[in-house]
Amino acid sequence: MNAAVKFDVIAPASKPRDFVMQPPRSLDRITFKTPDDGVLAGYVSVIRQHLGNGERFAWVELDNELAGQFRGVPLADIINCDDAGEGRRNAPACAKSRRLCLSDYSGCLESALPSPDRALMGA
Repeated sequence: MNAAVKFDVIAPASKPRDFVMQPPRSLDRITFKTPDDGVLAGYVSVIRQHLGNGERFAWVELDNELAGQFRGVPLADIINCDDAGEGRRNAPACAKSRRLCLSDYSGCLESALPSPDRALMGA
């Protein structure tokens, strides 16, 4: 009556997450593969669509780079994601949390570069 049970069968690994269908959320830390730089990591700022072909990209602020440097990463190139963006959004501002946001620094650049008008006026 009792059927033999096999205990030495190892369950197959679960399927990897499809980031095109389930994209990461804002402030999630991801790793992704690139054809030129290998594997890189960073924090997702926003998901945007390409204007030409409609492919969705994650705008990622890269680790170990200057603040404000972003890279557009196709969702298909993402390797993994920590899904901890919700906690980062709700974390109090302190030295341990990293605040990320898209900004327009063109005004700073404009004021730092000398203009021909300012040179003539002696400013």
